[in-house]
Amino acid sequence: MASTTIETIAGLKRKASLAIPLASIEAEAQRRLSQMARTVNIKGFRKGKAPVKLVDQQYGQQVRQEVVGDQLRDAFTQTATVHQLRIAGMPQFEPRSGDGQTDLLFDAHFEVYPEIDLGDVAQWSLERRTLEVTEKHVDATLEILRKQRVTYKAAKRAAKADDRVTVDFESTLDGAPMPGGQGSDFPFVLGTGQMLPDFETAVSGKAAKESVEFDLTFPADYRATDIAGKTAQFKVTIKLVESPVLPKVDADFAKALGVDSGDLDELRKELRANVEREVARRLQSMAKNAVMTQLREMPEIDLPKSLVDTEIRRLIQITRADLESRGIPNAKDVPLAPELFVEEAEARVKLGLLVGEIARINQLQPSSDKVRDLVMTQAMNYENPGEMVQWYYADPRRLQEVQAVVLEDEVVEWVLARAKTKTAKISFEELMDIAK
Repeated sequence: MASTTIETIAGLKRKASLAIPLASIEAEAQRRLSQMARTVNIKGFRKGKAPVKLVDQQYGQQVRQEVVGDQLRDAFTQTATVHQLRIAGMPQFEPRSGDGQTDLLFDAHFEVYPEIDLGDVAQWSLERRTLEVTEKHVDATLEILRKQRVTYKAAKRAAKADDRVTVDFESTLDGAPMPGGQGSDFPFVLGTGQMLPDFETAVSGKAAKESVEFDLTFPADYRATDIAGKTAQFKVTIKLVESPVLPKVDADFAKALGVDSGDLDELRKELRANVEREVARRLQSMAKNAVMTQLREMPEIDLPKSLVDTEIRRLIQITRADLESRGIPNAKDVPLAPELFVEEAEARVKLGLLVGEIARINQLQPSSDKVRDLVMTQAMNYENPGEMVQWYYADPRRLQEVQAVVLEDEVVEWVLARAKTKTAKISFEELMDIAK
C-alpha cells in the first residue's frame, strides 16, 4: 500500500493517490470472517459451528467495507510517514476510477501544517511583573475577609459611603412612568457601583424619612438600549440607613475561616501561604499573557481550514452551553451563524499553531508530574477530590486538555528564559484587582 503521488492543490491543501491491493483486502476479510465463524450465532447451527462461507454470505459485505476503511487509513498513515507530512485535521477519501482488477484506487484530500518562521525569540522584548508578599498584604487580605462578613445596624444620621440604604423610588420618562423604573424596600450599599453614580450622589447625605427628586441621564452605552442616553426624572424616599459593622479579628473569626484552634498567629500563617500561592499564580498568568500577546502579534500564517472549522464548532458548543446555563429557552435551537465565530476561531488556531511549533522544534513535553499537580489543584475545588482525579484520568480527552495547559506553561517558561525580559514591580492592589 503506497501513494503514487502527492499533489499540492492550493495553499495547505494536498492530494495523495492511494492504491489498496484487492488481494490484501480479501486476505484480511477472510481472516476476520474465520474469527467471526468461531463465535457468531447463525440460525440452524450451534454457536461457532457455522461454515465460513455462510458467515461470508451474511457478513462479508460489512466486513470488507471495514477492511477497506482500515487499510485505507493505514495506507494514508504510511504515505504521510514516507513523505514526512504533518497532517492537519482528518483526510477526506474519494474513490478514483480504475480497472478494478488488482487495486482499489482513492484520492485522499487533506491539509498540512504551515511552515512557521518564529524569528529570533532572543530579540523579543517582554515584561515580567514581580511582587514580594509582606505582612501588609496579609493585613489587606484580612480586611477583605472582614468586609465579606460585614453586618449592618441602623444609623440615625445621613447616609455616607459604605452605608447600606433602603429606598423606595419611582421614575418618569417623557412625562410617563418608566417601565421597570419603580421599586420599594430596595437595598444597596453606597460606593459599590451597584447603582448609577447620579443615583448614589442624590442619596448620599440624606437620612431616613427624607426624599429627593433629581434628573438622571443614562449612559450612552447603557445595557437597556431603549433608554440609553435619555434623561429620566426620579423621586427617591430613604427608608433606612445602616452603617457597616465589621467582625473583630479574634478566635471566633479565625474559627469561622477554618482555623479550628482559633489561634490568630496560625490564621495569619495560613493566610500568608494562601496569598503567596495566589500572587504566584497571578504573576505567572500575567507572564503567560505577555508571551501569548507577543505570539498573537506575529505576522499572519496560513491556517488549515479543517482546524478553523473544528474550532468554530467548539466555540458554538461552548456558546450553547453558556446560554443553557443562563436559562435561555431553547438554547439548543438558537441560530448561531458560524460566521460569527470565524475571527475568534482563527485567532485561537493561530496561537495554538505557534505554541505547538515552539514545543515541536524544541522537543518540549508536558511533564507528567506537572499534569498531575494541575489535576490535583483543579480537583480540590470539588467536594470529593479523589473522584475528580479519577474522572480526569479515565478519559484521555479530558487529560489532553490539562496536558495542553501544562505544555503552554512549558512554552512560556522557554520563551521567558530566552527573550529580553525586564522586571517591573506591581502593587498588591493592582495584581489582586482590589479597589483602593
